[in-house]
Amino acid sequence: MAGTGKDIEVTVAEVVDYLRVTEQFIPAVREVVERKITAQAARKSGITVSAGELQRAADAFRTVKDLGKASDTQRWLNSAGISVEALEEFLETNILISKFKDRLEKKANRAKYCAHPGIQATIRDMAYQDWLKGQVK
Repeated sequence: MAGTGKDIEVTVAEVVDYLRVTEQFIPAVREVVERKITAQAARKSGITVSAGELQRAADAFRTVKDLGKASDTQRWLNSAGISVEALEEFLETNILISKFKDRLEKKANRAKYCAHPGIQATIRDMAYQDWLKGQVK
């Protein structure tokens, strides 16, 4: 894996060592594992991603990254060392996770979650902000 500086090589092992020393390795691995578990559960439950959904996600990704042309996208992929397939898999996983969360939300016991003090405080603050907007016109 080539580094960004002239004549500098950065190995995967060096990156992993850096992540371990800075205590970022385990959280990153945990997030990747959680994403894979969730995507697998989504697929097993019958959730799918259409070509159109994937295209919309790719378009949104390119917009956020300011990748207006295909050549801009290819340059970004090359600089990041990511294949088109890897990006598509990432985006598909994001969609699967989002749809799975939607399904879980529909089945969730709202009373259980709304009873949580942190949620109650958030609802209280949101209600206050809504009221305040009406007062300060």
